[in-house]
This record gives sequence, C-alpha cells and structure tokens, in this order.
Amino acid sequence: VNAMAYNEKDGLVDLFGGQKDMEEKVIRCVGDPLERFTEDALRILRAVRFAAQLGFSIEERTREAIGILAGNLEHISAERIQAELVKLAVSPHPEEFYTACETGITRVILPEFDEAMETPQNNPHHCYTVGRHMIESMRQIEPDKVLRLTMLFHDIGKPVVRSTGEDGVDHFFGHADVSAQMAHDILKRLKFDNDTISKVSRLIKYHDDRPMSEMRSVRRAVNRIGEDLFPMYLEVQEADMLAQSEYRREEKSARLKGVAECYHNVVE
Repeated sequence: VNAMAYNEKDGLVDLFGGQKDMEEKVIRCVGDPLERFTEDALRILRAVRFAAQLGFSIEERTREAIGILAGNLEHISAERIQAELVKLAVSPHPEEFYTACETGITRVILPEFDEAMETPQNNPHHCYTVGRHMIESMRQIEPDKVLRLTMLFHDIGKPVVRSTGEDGVDHFFGHADVSAQMAHDILKRLKFDNDTISKVSRLIKYHDDRPMSEMRSVRRAVNRIGEDLFPMYLEVQEADMLAQSEYRREEKSARLKGVAECYHNVVE
C-alpha cells in the first residue's frame, strides 16, 4: 500500500495491487517478503505496527517471513525499535502484541515479555497468563504513551517473584517494586527519555497501592504517589481491574470509585 504513486499524466500508478490490499485491509510485502525484510529488518516490526494502527491483517507469506527473520531485529538500533514500539502501543489495536509474540519479535526486542506470556496466574483474581493480562489491560486504557507503556510492563516482574502456596494458589509478593525496576531497565535499554522512564516506573511501583476510600487515606496516597501522577494512577488501577477476572469486581470497583471521589474532594 506504500508502493503507489501519482502523477498528472498517468494518474494513480499502482504496480503491486496496493488499492486491492487497501480494500481488503491487508498488509503485504512488495514481491518476496524475505528479500524485503532482509533489506531492512525494521520492516518486520513496521508490518505489525501498521496492522495495529489500521486494523489490517498480515498476509500469510509476509507473516511467515516475519517469523523466519525476526532475529534480524537485533541489528536495528534501539531508537528505531523504540519509535515503532510506541506507535504499536498507542495504536487502536494494542492486541497486535500477540502477533509480535507469536512471530518471535518480542523474543528479540522484549525477551522479558515472552517469559510473562508463559507465566500462569493460578489465582482467583486472574483469568489470563501474566503477559495476556498486560496486553488486555492496554486495551482498557486511553492511547497515551505513558499509560500504555505502564500497562505493558506493570506486571513484568511477576515471573521473577512467583510462588505457589500449599493450596495451589499463586502469589506474587513484591512484584510491583521488581516490575518497576525491570521496566526502568527495559526503557533505558530502548533509549527512552528520562521523563517517560520516571513516570512509567513510578506508576508501576504504585499500581498495586490500595488506599481506603476515606479522605485521610487518599491524602496520604496522593502524597506517596505524587500529585502529578495520581489521576493517571487511578486510570492504571481501573485498567488493571478490568483485565482481571470477575472475582470481587463490584467490591474493587466501589473502592476505586470512592478513592476517586475523595481525590476530587482533596483537589477542591
């Protein structure tokens, strides 16, 4: 679809069926996808990013070539990877991270995420693996860079701290602090700016903080989390809750609503 041209003499020049692919909502390489991805490995990530932005599907041969050549992404600079990752994260379809995992892209650029995808959560509060929960939580929050990155990494440390009780229930004690540190290191590795790293890390550190819905408790929480980040923290908590199981959903929702009301009273 990017290989079309126009001039006044010939009108639209479409040598590779770009119009048809646009109508059918398909992302396809021009010619041999193995050749195209060998020329520039970043196109591997761009294909998934375009699918996420446009709601298109990836053509079968193109998808197969992504799986074969995803390892070449290790030769691409962190800055270029970062730019595509952000566009994918804030897209209308962040669930395309599933495609990135299935085709081996994340194994190269976010190996920590692959481990999270395979980590179960045998716990009544959850119905997904750690990785699936994080992707689903991205779908529950507005397409803001800091918020989407926070959801993408908020539980990234769970595989490290996972323990299972005698009753077979999984626990993840201290996962917020571990996740915050891991997210900080990942974002640093991908050359994100210090402001983004700081905000995302702080939101992750406090994403599991649960003040009671009373003024004194909320004031302390605002002081702890930061006045600048508290509205975002409330959004993170809601998205986290909506990507969990229905277990005690009403109770969680009522507490969060009460905290939000107290916060607005504090602000006033």
